[in-house]
Amino acid sequence: MKTKQLLEDLAHGNASAAFEAAKTLSNLPHLSAKQIIEVLDSATDVPNREAVVYVLSWLRRKDNHDILQALIKIASDPNEHPAVRGQAFEGLGIQRSTKRFKLWPDIERVILDGLRDHVVEARFWACYAAGSLRMKSALPQLQELAANDSAMYPSWWRVSEEAVDAIEWIFGRSTEPRMRMNAQNARKSEVHAD
Repeated sequence: MKTKQLLEDLAHGNASAAFEAAKTLSNLPHLSAKQIIEVLDSATDVPNREAVVYVLSWLRRKDNHDILQALIKIASDPNEHPAVRGQAFEGLGIQRSTKRFKLWPDIERVILDGLRDHVVEARFWACYAAGSLRMKSALPQLQELAANDSAMYPSWWRVSEEAVDAIEWIFGRSTEPRMRMNAQNARKSEVHAD
């Protein structure tokens, strides 16, 4: 399929077509980040916006400044849909910036803010990003979330569990893979937590 059609599916296709296009586009070596950011500006439906941010998350470029700026903007926008913001936080973790990078202070700030966010998706994926980036500055907030945040991220696991994993990653320790919750198990887990 041609890039033009993939970009069209990404921006305006149904959810399935958008994510299939996203998977293909994220692996194209010569696709520019600016093209994807332009698609984000035209995509209005949540699944399409989430798929666009997925592409940005997985687009590996030596110069990822534009990608990181877009992810920071999306993650920090309280008016953006939680699923899209969550994908942006995940993308910040996937992009693996270091403290030497020019945008590090902005990345660190948005992740620390995400750990305090009222939206479960933001807290969950901010934990992932903090752990992936080994952000020691996030340890106090992660410890607080690990001890007190029993909110369930649908189809995944609790924010507290993701915070525990993030703490382990910051210290360079591996964690056991977790089983994603299906809807029935998530409801049972919620009942037992109360």
